Amino acid sequence: MSVTHFVISAICIGVANTCIEWFFIGFLFHKYQALTPNTWKPESNKSYMYSTLLSFLFGAMFTFFYWKIGAHYVIYGNIWSHIKLGLICFSCFSLFQGINGAIYVNYDKKFVLGTLISSCLSMVAAAVIAGLFSWK
Repeated sequence: MSVTHFVISAICIGVANTCIEWFFIGFLFHKYQALTPNTWKPESNKSYMYSTLLSFLFGAMFTFFYWKIGAHYVIYGNIWSHIKLGLICFSCFSLFQGINGAIYVNYDKKFVLGTLISSCLSMVAAAVIAGLFSWK
C-alpha cells in the first residue's frame, strides 16, 4: 500500500464513518437520546469537530490495522471476505464494549441499538474501503 493509497483510504473511511454515525446516531436514533436527558453534554460545533476528527483518526488507524494485519486474513478482491473482516472487528472491538457501557450509563435501549448498528456498519465499511485501496 502506497502512502497515497493509505491517505485516501483513511480519508474515505473517515467520511464514511461520519456519514454512518450521523445517519444512525444523529438522525434515526437521536430522538431516543432525549429520553435520557441527564446523560448528555450539550452539543456544539466544537463537539461535532472533535467527533469528525476522531472519525478521520479511526480511518487512519483502521487503514494501518488493515495494512499490517487485516490484509493477511482476507481474500484479495473478494468483498464478502472484507465484510467478514469488518464483522469480526465489530464483534471483537465494539459489540461487547457498547453493551457493557450501556449497563453502567443511563442510555435508552433503542439508542444503544443505534450506536451498535452504526459501529457495525462503520467497521464493515472500513474493511471494504481499506480493501479497495490495498492494491498488490
